[in-house]
Amino acid sequence: MSRPTFALQAIVGILAVALAAIAPTPAAAQSLWMQRDADHTVALEFLRPSLEGVDSDVLSGAYFLSGRTALSPRIALVGELPYVSHSSTQTFTDFLGNEITESVSSSTIGNPYVGMEARLGNGPAFLELGARPPLASDEEFEAFVTGVVSDVTRFATFLPDAASIQMAVNLREITPSNLVYRLRICPTVLIPTGDNSGDTELLTMYSFQIGYHGRVARVGGGMSGMALVTEDSGNLGSRTRNQLEIHADFLPGPIRPGLDLHLPLGNEAELAPAVVGVSVSWTK
Repeated sequence: MSRPTFALQAIVGILAVALAAIAPTPAAAQSLWMQRDADHTVALEFLRPSLEGVDSDVLSGAYFLSGRTALSPRIALVGELPYVSHSSTQTFTDFLGNEITESVSSSTIGNPYVGMEARLGNGPAFLELGARPPLASDEEFEAFVTGVVSDVTRFATFLPDAASIQMAVNLREITPSNLVYRLRICPTVLIPTGDNSGDTELLTMYSFQIGYHGRVARVGGGMSGMALVTEDSGNLGSRTRNQLEIHADFLPGPIRPGLDLHLPLGNEAELAPAVVGVSVSWTK
């Protein structure tokens, strides 16, 4: 008897994210491409990973509802509500040789984010400080795999039994020629909760983006990743996850549709070689 397709992929998934059980990775507060040229922003994102060997439904993926509101020229509140849904069909044969098709469905809310941003002086630097309480389910494995491969920078968003606290340093500037760049370094403390007996871990996330920021269209690319600091198993390369990113959003008004493409690197690409996304944001 052959096992279901997703069961085979689950084995790959376990290997790919096995580190998560003992030393999970951090999560960004929100999409790194969130609009920041207005006092108030609300964004809805959908990221759909292309899982190898899995016939997933078109709406199987991770959803993020994010918000940012300025309290003053230097202080802003930010938040995010995540959700992930997995739905697929599996075909296998029983011990009599009969072909059987089954549907698999799994979903869970993620660990929400709440935090603040503080601009430093009149330059391009600003700080982030925030936390995620542990609300993700530990009984939805298919949804967990779908969520963690959707965005390397928001892995811990769907990690069960783990709270996180993070502080990030950012340099972001839009030049007179409409060139925009952003450099972000984000140490994160991950705290096991519930029945998770792992150790508290320190991780560092890093991102670099560059692109064009015009009135009608904004296009950019970048690379993001994370490194596990408080672990001595293997070399640093084996404790690092990275992805390439391309983002574009359009229209000059307050409502802006967007497109995203993530390309995981290394072993993670064998599980999900690409992640495509769509978004819509509102600014005021």
